[in-house]
Amino acid sequence: MDIILIGSGNTATVLGRKSKTAGHRIVQVYSRNGSHANQLASRLGAVSTSYISTIERNADLMIIAIRDEAIVPFVRDMGHVNSLVAHTAGALSIKEIQGISENHGILYPLQSLRREMEIMPALTILTDGNNQVSKNKLKDFASTIAENVMEANDDTRLRYHVAATLINNFTNYLFTLAESFCEKENISFRILQPLMEETVIRLRNSSPKAAQTGPAWRNDQTTMQKHREILKNYPVILSFYEKFTEEIQQSVSGFRH
Repeated sequence: MDIILIGSGNTATVLGRKSKTAGHRIVQVYSRNGSHANQLASRLGAVSTSYISTIERNADLMIIAIRDEAIVPFVRDMGHVNSLVAHTAGALSIKEIQGISENHGILYPLQSLRREMEIMPALTILTDGNNQVSKNKLKDFASTIAENVMEANDDTRLRYHVAATLINNFTNYLFTLAESFCEKENISFRILQPLMEETVIRLRNSSPKAAQTGPAWRNDQTTMQKHREILKNYPVILSFYEKFTEEIQQSVSGFRH
């Protein structure tokens, strides 16, 4: 397919690279930042533009991979195009782009993407379309760049977005707190890497609840009190510690009864 790529950030870069690898042709890259558009276009063998008025309107597919809050203003400014158009936002309704083309839909990558990735992770894409033609074309395209493809309407996709936020964004913030704690306590954060990896790997064969361990799960009051003493100097971490301890102990009660 001939593709117009709207955006030059993490999602646009990864989808552009994967599309090119799959044999599609990136015709044009648009970004409000002309330098960023040019950098990505050069990498993908495309032309670049930073002007909406010069965006190609007749390619096979236009992928809108920009910030969620920028999508509706872009669609309004872009006007009508002849391409199949899809946005990549998990929490934005398909209806928000209905004015741009008769055929439009969703290509939501359920993955944490970074433009500097050299090794691409396995990719799951949730698709949707405003009609059966759009649904079929977007599903077929997604199958060429992703290991897993699933059709999901607005409601289902939003629920996956919530779950993904819990799994990725919130978990990463806990890692951030742990890293800060390690730095201030002069201990190594990197030595925890195997533990972080094992925590995720074990979920391939076990549910998170069944894999839960730790002093809160065991009701080890002595250890938890020692933890609290250390965390007195870290009120933000302590607040998380107390809340998670409470929730884990409540889940233990339900699990064992």
